[in-house]
Amino acid sequence: MFIYVLVAMLAAIVTYAATGVVRVVALRLGIVSPVRERDVHTRSVPRLGGIAMLAGFAAAFWAASQTVWIRSIFFDTPQTWAVLGGAAFIVLLGAIDDIVDLNSWVKLAGQIVAAGIVALWGPRVTFLPLGLLPVHQEWLQIGLTMFLIVLTVNAINFVDGLDGLAAGVAGIGGFAFFLTAYWVHRNALLPDYTDLSTLLMALLVGICVGFLPHNAHPAKIFMGDSGSMLLGLVMATGAVVATGQIASGLYDRAEGIPTFVPVVLPIVVMVLPFLDLILAVLRRTASGRSPFSPDREHVHHKLLDLGYTHRQAVAVMYVWTAFVAFGGVAYAFVPWIPLTVFNLIVLPAVAFLTMHPWVRENVASSPVRRVWLRSTPWVPRFTVPFAATVAAATFLGFTGLGNGGVPLLYSTFLSLAVVTVCGGAPVVILHAAAPTLPFRRRTLVADVLMKVVAFAIALLVVGSPTWSDRGWYWLSLWICGAAWIVAQGGVALAQWRAATGGARALPRVSH
Repeated sequence: MFIYVLVAMLAAIVTYAATGVVRVVALRLGIVSPVRERDVHTRSVPRLGGIAMLAGFAAAFWAASQTVWIRSIFFDTPQTWAVLGGAAFIVLLGAIDDIVDLNSWVKLAGQIVAAGIVALWGPRVTFLPLGLLPVHQEWLQIGLTMFLIVLTVNAINFVDGLDGLAAGVAGIGGFAFFLTAYWVHRNALLPDYTDLSTLLMALLVGICVGFLPHNAHPAKIFMGDSGSMLLGLVMATGAVVATGQIASGLYDRAEGIPTFVPVVLPIVVMVLPFLDLILAVLRRTASGRSPFSPDREHVHHKLLDLGYTHRQAVAVMYVWTAFVAFGGVAYAFVPWIPLTVFNLIVLPAVAFLTMHPWVRENVASSPVRRVWLRSTPWVPRFTVPFAATVAAATFLGFTGLGNGGVPLLYSTFLSLAVVTVCGGAPVVILHAAAPTLPFRRRTLVADVLMKVVAFAIALLVVGSPTWSDRGWYWLSLWICGAAWIVAQGGVALAQWRAATGGARALPRVSH
């Protein structure tokens, strides 16, 4: 588990850093999304975010191929690298479309080529969930694989209509997929439970997490077709890998429907994008238009028409994705009768709350929303140090793998957890207790004192872990702690300069 998390962290860090670079380049080259009648955004926003996502995916993919334990996935097979080849091609296709706006049929042809790269040299659909029906014909394996990839690519592409929506939905669905795939392989009592689909889902979650800070409303950059199609290809490929494991009995965890889980898994975790895709195709073809012709009738548009704000509509889609995804993948390891009863009770209740105007009206007027969702100087004081600490822990994790193997990862992640809790808790407490408190000497003193108390308590609890390497734990603790303090100090200095124009007084940031 820790190695998968480490690789996902690397994907997130590279994606986050590369997105800032891509945004600057896109602005200088004038590659921005125009404001169209069907669009929700009201200003031009740079796109090509998919290039940054590919950079994070490729970097973590290569690191995984060199990392102990996971690298066995790459041994003696070109299939794994075919996934990277298909991802690179589809991002190139999407980038061209983001720049020159390709014809929809040309784009579809390119998607088929990218799917063909994966199907010809990579994993294929070899079983159908119809009584363990094997697919022996090579041409049929290739055709089914390409169909699943193209279908998922367009489903994610269609749902990419609000800031942070596609990345959030794909990240939530990918996380559910990751937990299921890992749990099944971990409990199968295999000598080697490494798995390509688990790795792909870890990378998918990583690039989504790394891209979301730039893409959350109001978005600083769009992922464009290059990013949405990349997410679809990775998700579909993970599902294709899972279908090849039906005959092994790995997914035989549900009572009554074991063979359906691997094939249905991507459909379950991506049910909202697939539903949106089906409705869009039916709606457009019924009116005599091309199924790829754009309109303003998607599910997220309907939520806006119901009166939800931009953030509320995205949050509703997140909640629905989480309920459906985790409620669906649970069939892989939970008895299906009580789980079905649970879903039949919960999902209609969520639907009622979604449609009822009382919910959105009370959420919009709630004072909690003003405290937690408003952008304040406290937000960068937490997020920037957290990102810096995660970057330091990622470097330490890969260094530990090279020096001492997997056991040193326990020390690294324990140190990351201690620093995050001790360094972040005072910031969160001060923000919650006094969101309008100016950043003065008293604020600094209170923040420092709470950090000292928190670290003292933490060191008493986990000062000498018996299940972890003590020397590496203390080294990681010092490095992660230094990263947090330096980053938070840098944020405070930047806020001080912005508020005082370079005066020598302590910062005073008004809210």
